[in-house]
Amino acid sequence: MEEEKNDPESESTKKQDDFAEKKEVKDEIKKLPNTIWKYLVSIFSFSNDKDVNPLAVIEDIKKGIEFKGYNVWILICSIFICSIGLNVNSVAVVIGAMLISPLMGPIRGIGLAVGTNNFKLLIYSLINFGVATVVSILASFLYFKLMPFKDETSEILARTEPFILDVLIAFFGGLAGIIAASKQDNSTVVPGVAIATALMPPLCVTGYGLAIGDSGYYLGAFYLFILNSLFICLATIIVLRYLKFPLATYVNKKKERNFKIYIAVFLAVILIPSGMKFKEIFDKSVFNNLAKTFVKEEISEIPGVKIFDEDYNFENETITLFLAGNSIITEIRKQELLEKLSNEKYKMRSPSLVIIQNDEFQNNLTMDDFRLMSKDWENKIMERDQKIKQLESDYKNKTDFTFDLKSANKKLKLVTEFNELETFSASKAYKVNMDGTMDTTLLIVIDWLDSNLIPKRTDKLNEWIEVNFETTNYQVIEKIKK
Repeated sequence: MEEEKNDPESESTKKQDDFAEKKEVKDEIKKLPNTIWKYLVSIFSFSNDKDVNPLAVIEDIKKGIEFKGYNVWILICSIFICSIGLNVNSVAVVIGAMLISPLMGPIRGIGLAVGTNNFKLLIYSLINFGVATVVSILASFLYFKLMPFKDETSEILARTEPFILDVLIAFFGGLAGIIAASKQDNSTVVPGVAIATALMPPLCVTGYGLAIGDSGYYLGAFYLFILNSLFICLATIIVLRYLKFPLATYVNKKKERNFKIYIAVFLAVILIPSGMKFKEIFDKSVFNNLAKTFVKEEISEIPGVKIFDEDYNFENETITLFLAGNSIITEIRKQELLEKLSNEKYKMRSPSLVIIQNDEFQNNLTMDDFRLMSKDWENKIMERDQKIKQLESDYKNKTDFTFDLKSANKKLKLVTEFNELETFSASKAYKVNMDGTMDTTLLIVIDWLDSNLIPKRTDKLNEWIEVNFETTNYQVIEKIKK
């Protein structure tokens, strides 16, 4: 045994094995980052998915492009539903209209055409997109023109200009839609995309703006629609290029080269203005947020000052405030506030602060200012009324009880079957259902003087409770003398 332990060859072999094992461990550690990266790529990648059939996906998208007959009438119906929803300020009705709208078809078609260099399909998609847009605006225009109700509801006002989040929703909504389409799984994603991207309401507001003759409304709403459509197209193009969908081929190579140039020009027309407008909307959103933060932190905290109204103008970085209250902001204080707008926190290059307070209202406000302020306050009052209605609805649906035990005592004495009644207790009680939901119930505890429960008397008691307390949601506990 000792000879084996001292054998030089055995020790050499063991050292070699240890060295090889250590080297193998080191190699595995070196490969670990690459292994983790490959694993992460496998989680998020869908380009090598065997279920993706490019030709089938292309055919599916092409089927939804054409707008005539059936599709046009479905679109008109959805436009009327959406217009009614905007008119009555109903979010649920607007969502219902977006669910049945077929507007996504030609927009996807444009993305497919650009993504696969198919110029003929691009022209075909653009024509159908134009038809769908004109029909939508015309239908909403006729509705609002013929209807006597032309109130500016909060749902309408929310679609009069683009916001940074609208653009992001359109892009990621389009991204989700085309990824689902690439798997030919439209069951749940497409309805969600239709709601999220909200293409229908801006078109209806465009018709509304035309009907009342307000260029600010119809231009802003139409621009919002176009911008949303462009970013859905952009998302479609990116995914199709990533998945390496087959590009269109032409027999005439010169014509193919020209078509590619046309596609590239169209893509530039989409990307450059969209990128510029995205930056503009982003900057405007940042300015508005910073301005609101400034007003909240620096103005609203001043004792004795109440903000009557406020306005933010991104173009000239102007914050206009209408103040009331028993405190006056002096010119010195105003300069101090203006300096704060230029500091690192708010980062405004050349801000302007206009403060109109107390007696200055009458001297500085024009009729247009009063109309704008009146509109703004009308909208705030409408929003408040909506919240009140919602709270009233929630309160009505909530299980609640009101009872007067003194009155109940008098009524109980009139019923001969209850002569043996000693005490009557009533209170609200919380109960937990087996599905985990919670509710309240009316808990009634009865003490009888006699030693036996009488079924007929219990039935009579139940009837009495339902009539006098006007509820069937109650629990009775009866106690007897033992």
